Amino acid sequence: MLSLSRRSLLLAIVNLSYFWSVLIGAFVAQIHSLTLYELPLAQNVFAGFSENPFLLMAVIFLFNLAVSGFSVTTFPGLGFFVLSFLVVLWRALLWGVLLAQLPTPQFLWVIPTLVLEGEAYVIAAVAGIILGLSWVKPDWAFRGQNLSRKQAFTNAIIECGRFYVWVVVLLLLGAAVETVTVVYGLRGLHM
Repeated sequence: MLSLSRRSLLLAIVNLSYFWSVLIGAFVAQIHSLTLYELPLAQNVFAGFSENPFLLMAVIFLFNLAVSGFSVTTFPGLGFFVLSFLVVLWRALLWGVLLAQLPTPQFLWVIPTLVLEGEAYVIAAVAGIILGLSWVKPDWAFRGQNLSRKQAFTNAIIECGRFYVWVVVLLLLGAAVETVTVVYGLRGLHM
């Protein structure tokens, strides 16, 4: 918790940017009648796993953590810290476009997943930003601590490990909610 509160300004900036980007994506999609593709019901996407909700939840969680959280959101920031921020904004815009295509009942079912997973990706992006800053500009990453690049990078890895506890918890909750949504919530809804 201490690490998150220490980075409250950065978290607030990324949070506001992320969730505003979702709204902007949805707004632009509505104005310009954008569609990325015809959306199948989520239950069709996960048809092979929907018979076993625990397996479905595990697959969703592991994919979101390994691919969406770490590989796509945090890891690019290691190369250049701005990339984590740009990736998470791009992802939010795409979510907005996708959500704009949903009928209201399906949209309402998806909101809790959007909030939980969205916040996890925001924290993952902040972790990527800190990792990238730690070796590019250590004094920006750790103000007031005259650290070498190696020391700053080591401290950033430790801090990002603490951040990832929150990412894991939020993605686990998000996977549980998404599983309930896919298995029970969307089953009776038709586009």
